[in-house]
Amino acid sequence: MPPINLLHALFGFIALIVAPLAMISRKGGDWHRRWGKAYFWSMAAVAVTGVVLGVTKNNWLMAMVAVFSFHMIASGYRALYHKRLHEGQRPQPMDRVLTFSAGIVNGGLFIWGVVNLSLGAKGGGPIIFTVFGAIGLLFVWRDVQRFYRTSHDKREWLYAHMTGFLGGYIATVSAFSAVNLEMIQPQWLQWLWPTIIGAPLIAWWVRLQGPLRRRRRSRDLFDIRIKVRRQVGYLGRREPQRAPHLPCAVHRTGAIRAGMLQRAGRSRRCRSAPGAVAGEQGSTLRTALP
Repeated sequence: MPPINLLHALFGFIALIVAPLAMISRKGGDWHRRWGKAYFWSMAAVAVTGVVLGVTKNNWLMAMVAVFSFHMIASGYRALYHKRLHEGQRPQPMDRVLTFSAGIVNGGLFIWGVVNLSLGAKGGGPIIFTVFGAIGLLFVWRDVQRFYRTSHDKREWLYAHMTGFLGGYIATVSAFSAVNLEMIQPQWLQWLWPTIIGAPLIAWWVRLQGPLRRRRRSRDLFDIRIKVRRQVGYLGRREPQRAPHLPCAVHRTGAIRAGMLQRAGRSRRCRSAPGAVAGEQGSTLRTALP
């Protein structure tokens, strides 16, 4: 086996192994970062060797799928450096270059697949190109939106990180299936069964962690607060007023002073009178004697 093929297979195998280890390790922990970096650099080596093999063997599907998968991995990795987009952070030049080049490659994949399908081409190639090109263009459009829209979710970097790395892993499994699982027929199913299974799982995971769930939680907390305020008899806090007939030395924030006066033996209970201060939930207020 030529050395380039051996390197491509070796780094692909490493990526297949370390990605699940990063998924099951504690998020944000040392091992999660170590496995994630190992996965990223393994996929970078797979992409480089895949492009070289695709060009030398005139296998453009292999070369473009290598670029397609690396764009998802790279966008997921770069998302870790975009945690302040909601504060006005702008993308770096490498982000623009990555997004622009991925747009060209994925656009070419999609156009090639659609044109061949419209011309009645047989085989699984046009279907594979069309699906991968459409998915790649969706990732490019998502990145463009993240970089240039005015309103942002504080956790959108996490969604981009998750979808990028998981999408790249699906592409890796797809390539492994196409090479080693020839018993799966037709040909397009060899490439696309990981996408058919994995894409809904990724969407479910993002929905589970995403802004929709947090909006529901915020709405529930808001409803609870409203109900509590109504139960105690008011919708907003009002500043307490001094009783007109006694110089109250204690208000709602004077509990410490009240205790000091009580221990000194110079306090008595405020009698209920018009304008006297009412404590929350029946608490007793104390006033200083002249």
